[in-house]
Amino acid sequence: MNRLAFCLYFLLFTTSVRLSATHIVGGELTYKCLGNDTVEVTLTVFRDCYTGVPWFDDPAAIGIYDNNWILQSVLVLPLDSMANDTLPIILSNPCLTVPPDVCAHGTRYVAKAYLPPIPGGYHIVYQRCCRNELIRNIVNPLATGITIISTVTEEALLACNNSAVFNQWPPVAICVHEPIDFDHSATDPDGDSLVYKLCTPLHGATMQFPMPQPPNKGPYQEVVWLDPPYNLDNVLGGDPLTIDPATGFLTGIPDMIGNFVVGICVEEYRDGQLLSITRRDFQYNVADCGRPYAAFFVPEVICDTLSVKFLNESLQTNDYLWYFDWEGDTTKTSGVYSPTYMFPDTGYYTIVLISEPDDPCRDTAFQTIHLTQSYIDAELAFQFPECDNDGLIVQATDLSVDPTFGIVAWQWVLKGPGGGALAQSDQQNPTFTVIDPGDYTLELTTTSGNGCTETVTLPFNAPIPPLNIFKDSLLICIGDTIALLNGADPSFNYQWSPSTALSSDTAPNPLAFPAATTTYMVTITGNGPCVIQKEVKLKVVDTNTLTASAVPSIVLPGGQSQLSAFAPGAISYSWQPPTFLSQPDIPNPVSTPTLTTEYVVKARLPGGCVALDTVRVEVREVLCDEPYVFFPTGFSPNGDGENDKLKLESLLPAEVYWVIYNRWGQKLFEANSLDDAWDGTYNGEAQPAETYGYYLRVFCQGGGKIEKQGNVTLLR
Repeated sequence: MNRLAFCLYFLLFTTSVRLSATHIVGGELTYKCLGNDTVEVTLTVFRDCYTGVPWFDDPAAIGIYDNNWILQSVLVLPLDSMANDTLPIILSNPCLTVPPDVCAHGTRYVAKAYLPPIPGGYHIVYQRCCRNELIRNIVNPLATGITIISTVTEEALLACNNSAVFNQWPPVAICVHEPIDFDHSATDPDGDSLVYKLCTPLHGATMQFPMPQPPNKGPYQEVVWLDPPYNLDNVLGGDPLTIDPATGFLTGIPDMIGNFVVGICVEEYRDGQLLSITRRDFQYNVADCGRPYAAFFVPEVICDTLSVKFLNESLQTNDYLWYFDWEGDTTKTSGVYSPTYMFPDTGYYTIVLISEPDDPCRDTAFQTIHLTQSYIDAELAFQFPECDNDGLIVQATDLSVDPTFGIVAWQWVLKGPGGGALAQSDQQNPTFTVIDPGDYTLELTTTSGNGCTETVTLPFNAPIPPLNIFKDSLLICIGDTIALLNGADPSFNYQWSPSTALSSDTAPNPLAFPAATTTYMVTITGNGPCVIQKEVKLKVVDTNTLTASAVPSIVLPGGQSQLSAFAPGAISYSWQPPTFLSQPDIPNPVSTPTLTTEYVVKARLPGGCVALDTVRVEVREVLCDEPYVFFPTGFSPNGDGENDKLKLESLLPAEVYWVIYNRWGQKLFEANSLDDAWDGTYNGEAQPAETYGYYLRVFCQGGGKIEKQGNVTLLR
């Protein structure tokens, strides 16, 4: 891109972030081949007439990306004020009324793009934010943008292909409980094969950057369905939307009022080769269109009573007319909202409810019911054939009979101690597994051949010891005592092994005090069938593993000692007293004591165990004298590496001076530093083996002075 174009994109982008775009309701993007690697791109965008903010983009920006999402070019399209219009609301049934405040306004942008064939083809993209916050079937719609995209393959460009173009935009408003029968087909100028499918719309721009120019690169995330109940298989609720893959004919019956996002994709094939994909993203406004809707509820089979209550579920209706024997005595009627009717005898009756019977737009609901007698004698039994670590097996047995029609169906429900359903089965004699003790209920509902049902329940107590109290392992400090099974039920029998270090091997909750890690196994039995075996590993934490040291353990004033402590598995360390320590809560602090100190180190181990050890750092007071100030009485500078130089040895001096004289009083060597040493030479000449005189004066650190003179022997 040249500098002028870049500046224009930057200006458009920085302006767009200040806009708050809402209530985008859909759009699509198509292309037409013009030859010479040039295509005409058409972008159609729709917004809500009443609450769409702001106006359509002026200009709009379309990004063209290659298959690796590298931006190839940007189309900047000015708004054509003559190319926008408001979609009409058309209802197919004259009994319906147009819902208020439903309106969609659309516009169209057209531009030319240079698209030479490249491997993988192109993605032509437009993005915007945001959608209507009243949309019901996606998560956080107000912060969800839209990506309108058309995919063009390399093969399509080589063949100078034209994308498929949908023939008509879907209706802005549809009516709740009314069938959707919409021709969503497209036309392909090249006569290619088209395949239609529902597809999840794409997320787009964000609220922070609602009008990215150029559009953000892909791949793009799909919107998040509010699932349950909505997903690609259930976009509107009610009878699911379905589309014929060959014709594009869309059907379904919505049962919920509100706004819903829908996505349609059409794939274009030639000789089995995919050429392009066109996505349409739109919004259905499902409204109450005012038509009377008749509906009621009553069981299909009613047993042992002739008095029947009908529940009216009609909508948009004030007047009702009931017929209780439509195919027989049509004089049996009622105008009550939800009537109760006494039938003269058992048998089959067709019930009819007409809503607004005097209105040409009335609606009618039909249902046939069967009044009959029940001959069921429902009964059940159960037994416990097995109980082990996997749980208690409950074998349920159906003992129900119906001598007239026979039992044809069973519905079992196992309810737990809290009353909730734990398991269900439609077998005649099912088995259930119970893993917790407590009071349970088996409930059996039987259905006979004439449709009558009868329910019977039977409570039972599960003879299982509480198993959720078991812990696979416990920690104990060596020398301590711990209870192995807190919460054990004393009504059961317990046998523990080994019996080593136990207060009792038959107690429900014995005390254990082993000296080493031990695994205990318990066998639990009772009056029922349960034989439970569990293991508890008691890990003994040895508190005698802590070792501590001080190196050196004897220091002079101003010296330091490295303290160290180690215990396997230690969680933390602490030293007392913290005096003179570099850090008292680490395993290896440095001590710089001024007086002798005894340190206690504490190591915290797993299970709350504590290990202790003690080290002593002795501070020795020294005199400014021998042996702490040591001057040798002889040396042998013969090159054997041992005692070759005469040197003062001490850690105390703050100031040093010593001098060597021969027998004639001539000064041969003079030292002013502790590091100075005489090698037995003078002016480079080796001195003879004999006795020499010396004078020494040392001022020690902390005070004190030593001054002496004597003889030193040079040996060869």
